Amino acid sequence: MADAQPWPQKFLMKSFPYAVHDSTTDESVFYGPYMRLLYHFSPLDGPFEIIPQFRVPATPRDSIDSVVTFTVELNKHPVLFILIKLLAPFRLDSKRQEADRQMRERFRDLHSDVVTPALPGIGTLLSFYRYDKATNSLTPPAIAADPNIMTDAAPRSLWDCEILDTAGATRFREMVNEVKGDVCSYRNIPRI
Repeated sequence: MADAQPWPQKFLMKSFPYAVHDSTTDESVFYGPYMRLLYHFSPLDGPFEIIPQFRVPATPRDSIDSVVTFTVELNKHPVLFILIKLLAPFRLDSKRQEADRQMRERFRDLHSDVVTPALPGIGTLLSFYRYDKATNSLTPPAIAADPNIMTDAAPRSLWDCEILDTAGATRFREMVNEVKGDVCSYRNIPRI
């Protein structure tokens, strides 16, 4: 017996496959599907805002690789964000390491504004990051690159959640519900 569809057919099960098909060189094909995903969990009439943020590359070398983040905020405080990257380059150690570095930089930029004890961040083939405000720590822990040994500082195993399969959809839902519960109890907002 086949698995049930992890998302409503009219929703992500059509939007994401089109993006995957067209995603060899343009990560913007994922913007619509991820906006749909976030609005599925944060309806327009709810207390959360979804804010797309585009980071300008720091150097000309990085100009091809812009960083687009969708941040979910409550009263101007980030509670969740998704960093959107292409899947195809992730076969390269350097591209995974770059995505990991960008996630960690984003947490450094946001950590003082966090209102919940944990702030999950998500890469494209979903890798879950969690910031703990009490200990000022980020998981998964960073893997230091060695200058002489070819260390995989961002192994493929970090991206262990496939958003289009049932297990990945369940894991994503659980994380979103946990964040919403934490935020709503912290801000005394009725759970949505």
